[in-house]
Amino acid sequence: MSASYPTKIFLAMKSGNVCAFKNCRKALTSDGLKSNPAVIGEAAHIYGESPGTKTKPASARYRQDMTDEQRNHYDNLIYLCPSCHTKIDKQENDYSAELLFSLKEEHESWVSEQLDQGMSEVSFAELEIAAKALASGKHSSNGDGFEVIPPEEKINKNGLSDTVRSDIAMGLSKSHEVERFLANMATNVDEEFPERLKSGFKAKYLELKEIFSGDELFMSMLEFAQAGQKGFRQQAAGLAILSHLFHLCEVFEK
Repeated sequence: MSASYPTKIFLAMKSGNVCAFKNCRKALTSDGLKSNPAVIGEAAHIYGESPGTKTKPASARYRQDMTDEQRNHYDNLIYLCPSCHTKIDKQENDYSAELLFSLKEEHESWVSEQLDQGMSEVSFAELEIAAKALASGKHSSNGDGFEVIPPEEKINKNGLSDTVRSDIAMGLSKSHEVERFLANMATNVDEEFPERLKSGFKAKYLELKEIFSGDELFMSMLEFAQAGQKGFRQQAAGLAILSHLFHLCEVFEK
């Protein structure tokens, strides 16, 4: 058993898709020439995953008193590039669990700060890059309209945690800019662009909600919204667009 796919997505998003080692911080999204961007980071276990066998030693920092659920929980995982992952497991004496927990906390706090700073700098340029990458090219109208309900009510209805609540609040700080950007696109570039964007998000949401729920669903939608962007300003733009559509009830349950 290993960490689930949605847990790995959650970890990657909270880690900014970069290696958690301060002296590495390698971007862990690989651009493709003919393929979509691919996430190449690894969810490394802090307390090791395997007890070992007669011919194979236990995983680094393995603890017998943990359940598989605890071992594969987000709290016991740190996001690393393949090289740093190999290093912490092959040089176990240099990388205690306490050190790795500290590195994880420090890194995720740094990512949150960078995303917050990136959000403050988001402009039409970043929103255009993010939105054009996401527009599906398909237009569908279901007549739902824009029924706005309080974000807190919607957060609770969808079972989202305080961690995601914080991300949504950050994204909503740019909701007015997203609204102005979409209006500008509709007026000056392509009047159907906003609807294509919403349609693309709705289609992805309906696809993902069959598999995920709660935080895992939101983080999977955020992965889609960020579309493999490596810079924090571009990642912030993706979060701003997703949060704006969340607030307008275009995605997630009303």
